[in-house]
This record gives sequence, C-alpha cells and structure tokens, in this order.
Amino acid sequence: MIFRRLANDSVIYGGADFLSKLFSFFTFPIIAAVLSPKIFGTLELILTSTALLGLIMNCGINNSVQRFYWDKNTGKNDQPTIVTAGFISQISLGIVAVVLVSLLIPFVITFPAVAELSLTSYTLFTALILMALSQWSQFILDVIRLHFTPWRFFSLALLSRVVSICFGLVAVVWLGLGLNGLLGAQILVLIVVCPIGLFMIRKDINLLRINLGWVKQLLQFGYPFIFAGLAFWLFGTMDRWMLASMSSVEETGTYSVAFRFASVVLFVSTAFGQAWSPFAMKIRKDHPASYATIYGYVLLLIVLLMTIVGGLVALFSGEVISLMMPPEYLSSALPLSILSFGVVLQSTLQVTAVGISLEKKTFIFARLSWLTAAINFVLNWVLIPMYGSSGAAISTFISYFVLTGCYFYFSQSLHPIVISYGRLFALLLLGSIVAITSLSMIANTIDWVIVGVKLLIGLVCLVIGLFTIPMSSIRKII
Repeated sequence: MIFRRLANDSVIYGGADFLSKLFSFFTFPIIAAVLSPKIFGTLELILTSTALLGLIMNCGINNSVQRFYWDKNTGKNDQPTIVTAGFISQISLGIVAVVLVSLLIPFVITFPAVAELSLTSYTLFTALILMALSQWSQFILDVIRLHFTPWRFFSLALLSRVVSICFGLVAVVWLGLGLNGLLGAQILVLIVVCPIGLFMIRKDINLLRINLGWVKQLLQFGYPFIFAGLAFWLFGTMDRWMLASMSSVEETGTYSVAFRFASVVLFVSTAFGQAWSPFAMKIRKDHPASYATIYGYVLLLIVLLMTIVGGLVALFSGEVISLMMPPEYLSSALPLSILSFGVVLQSTLQVTAVGISLEKKTFIFARLSWLTAAINFVLNWVLIPMYGSSGAAISTFISYFVLTGCYFYFSQSLHPIVISYGRLFALLLLGSIVAITSLSMIANTIDWVIVGVKLLIGLVCLVIGLFTIPMSSIRKII
C-alpha cells in the first residue's frame, strides 16, 4: 500500500507538471512572435533576480513545515499550529521583502545596465508582487501535499499554471500590453488561486492559534536552506557560464541541448520528490518499528527506477538526437548520456538526505552544497578545456556522486536507515554496465544491429535488477 500510494502520487504530481509544460510549449511561439528578443531577455533577468529574492524570502519555511507536520512528536492538534506559524512567517517575510526592495527601485532603475533594458518602476514592482504571490501559492501547494490529496494539488497547480498562460496570451497578443501585461496577468490569476488554495487547507489555518515558539523553530530549521539554495543555484548555472568563457558558445549550445533532453529524467525525479517528502515523515510516524527498513527499500527502488529511465535515455542518446535535431547537434549525444546518469544520482538525494533532516542538522545541507559547488567549479575548470561540453557533463556527474555520497554518510552516522549494501552495490554495478554500454556505443545514425545489442544488454540488466529488489520482504512490510 505504501509503495503503491507513493507511485500513484508521483504520477499525479508529474502529470500536473507535464500538462502545464506541454501547454506552455505550444503557446510560447505565439507570445514570442509578438514580443521582441530583448523583452524576453529582460523577462529572464527579472525572473532570475526575483527567484533569488524569493529563495531568501522563503527562508526554508516550506521545508520546515514538511519536516515537522508528520513528525512522531506532532499531534493532530499541533498540525494546524505548525501550518499557521509557517503561513504567518511567509506572509510577514513577503511583505517585508516587497516593502524593502520597493524602496530601492528608484535607485536600481538609474543603473546604466538596468537603464539599457528600458525597465520602469511599475515593471519591477509588479515582478516583486508576483514573486511574493508565487511563494505564497507554493506554500499552499506544499501543504496540500502534506494532506495526501494529490488530485487537489493537480487541480490547483494546473489552474494556476494553465490559466496564467492563457491570461498572459490574452494580455500580450490581443491587448498588446507587453511585458507589464504578461506579469500583471499572472498576478491576477494568483490573486484568485491563493484564496481557493487557502480554502482547501482551511482546516490547518487558524489565525487565533499563532504560536511564536513554532515560528522561531520553523525559522531555525529552515534558514540553512537559503545558503543551500544559493549553492545549488550556482551549481546549476556555472557550467554554462564556464563553457561560454573557457570553450565556445557552440559548446554551450551543445551542452544546453543535452541538458534539455536530460530533463526527461529530471522530470521523473522531480515527480518522485514531490510525493516522497511528505511520505518520509508520515512513514516514520505510522511505522515506528520498520520505517528505517522502508527507507532502505525506497532507496533501492528509486535507484532501480531512475536507472531504468536514465539508462534508456543514455543508451539511445545518439539515436534520439539524430532523429530530433539537426546534424550540427549530434555531438550532444555524449554529454546527454553522462548527464542522464548524473540525474539518476541527483534523484537519490531525496532519500540519502533523510537522516540529516530527521536529526534537524540542516546546516549540513548548506555546508555540503557549497562544498559540491566548489568541487564542480574546480572540475569544470580542469575538464572543460580538455573535453568541452562533455567535460561539463562529467563535472556534474561527479559532483552529484560526491553530494549523494556525503548525504548518505552523514545520514547513516546521524540516523541510519536499514539498507542491504550488497543489493545496493549490485544495482550500482548494473547501472555502471548500462553506462559503459551507452558511452561506448553512441551512434550518430540508427543502426538496428547496435540498437538490438543495446536493447539486449539493457533488458538483461533490467531482469537482474528486478531480482535484486527483495519483493517478498517488501510485501511483508506492505
């Protein structure tokens, strides 16, 4: 029941993300035909800047609420107190952020670099309001996940994202309101969506039960996620900047194409993560005698599942690139194979970090994130001049390997899970075989003999992997 529910929720969360991105994909060219490339560049800069501000404003409150809501020491009467404390913190931090940054807007628009973008105070203020509303909306969605009502999440997420796209389309294409209209349309949608979301979580919002002690505890647990988030932001963007400066813009384009295709694997990882984070705490509360064993089984299952998805993309990276992209992008196949397995390692972070979270040692996340960012920088510095985009992909793979290894080490030291190291090693060995096969048999055209060989190797590894999972023990747990 546990694993079936986890899989079901992952599919629903992933479905909301997939449908909204699919809708965005088909409407983007229409908006792009009306707006200029300069405006799109300006929009990207605004969203990047406000995303960093939102990271600080959030202060890890969402992570804190998810950590304590289903804690074994949290009673049902405490859950509304926790959510209310988190909600008040989010509202207060958002208002403070908007007010303080708004006071700086008159000075910001006088900077030469900003003046070239032809930004107005109204545009920047609108972006600030959108940032705050987006943070509040995400808080509501995260609380809905804690209720294990995935279809409510699906409905609200799809409503906010799809309707925002539709309103933005109307504002830009039919009303000709440009960038201000695009941002304003999204604000209008969130103004409607947030009250609907609050109605969905109304049982956990009680403004008469504001507990300052919980506010302090949530902030103390959450603030290290600011530093971890900044490190991950650097980690996720430095490869492109270093490729452009140390290699060439063409290599940056090659890497970007590979990363876009690897996002298929990342999509599955994200869907699992959205379902897993509330489940992890609830499993501990509902199964105090066996939760550590369940965590170990989940780690084995996620390694197998993500190796199947990532291995499939990696094995046929060359064939996929040759079918879907012009010939000049064929060199993206090798970094795509490497990045696919990097994302496989990234997906395990959600389980390997669980012991650190349970022991409330969130400062470890910040320290390890900055350590990984530093390692990634050094690896990029060494490997990009030699291997270009493939060097950047190798750097990403090694960095995720180091990060998940460190998470696992500290988790096992602080709050160990029960894991069969033999089974885990066997799965990693099978993944290595698939990785070696994919890297050594990259094809720039479809050769059915090569396709057959890769399929055969993949299927053999899959069958062995399925036998590696202790299904009889999992059934007993269920």
